[in-house]
Amino acid sequence: MQMVKNAHKAGLIATHQCCAGPTWYVMLDEDEMEKTLKVNLEKDAEICPVPYGGLILFHNLTPHRSLINVSNDVRWSLDLRWQHPDKAWGLWGIKKGVVMRSAKDSNLNIDWDTFNALNRTVESQKYTERKKHVDEFDATITGPWMRKWELVHQNVHTDKMKEELSKTR
Repeated sequence: MQMVKNAHKAGLIATHQCCAGPTWYVMLDEDEMEKTLKVNLEKDAEICPVPYGGLILFHNLTPHRSLINVSNDVRWSLDLRWQHPDKAWGLWGIKKGVVMRSAKDSNLNIDWDTFNALNRTVESQKYTERKKHVDEFDATITGPWMRKWELVHQNVHTDKMKEELSKTR
């Protein structure tokens, strides 16, 4: 994992773009990052090795990215976000998150049933108006995050998103 130290201290989010090359990933241009967050990537970008089974906790405003996997093994990651339950949370308004603790109830029982009752893939498909009978071998991915930022690269993912949006109008 590569992170930019102290970039979160500005309390700002630099303008992202979608999508990075042929992917569906959101990207952050390095010049934009340096200008908006007042960082020097030559000095402030650091690689943070994560050993097998390891964990990194970091502020949600910290610019970060995974680097190329140079091993012969598949690399998995899990993204958990801790957010204040009174603020906007969940998956783009599609699915609410899970309250893990409460100042009002120290014996809070985590409500996994409500969380698991909603299939986010099905709900996301409704959100984007994707056809119910999608080719099971179609590897294109779309989602509401793609509309949050400027589309600077056109690819199969952005084409699919535009097609889905045209059907909703």
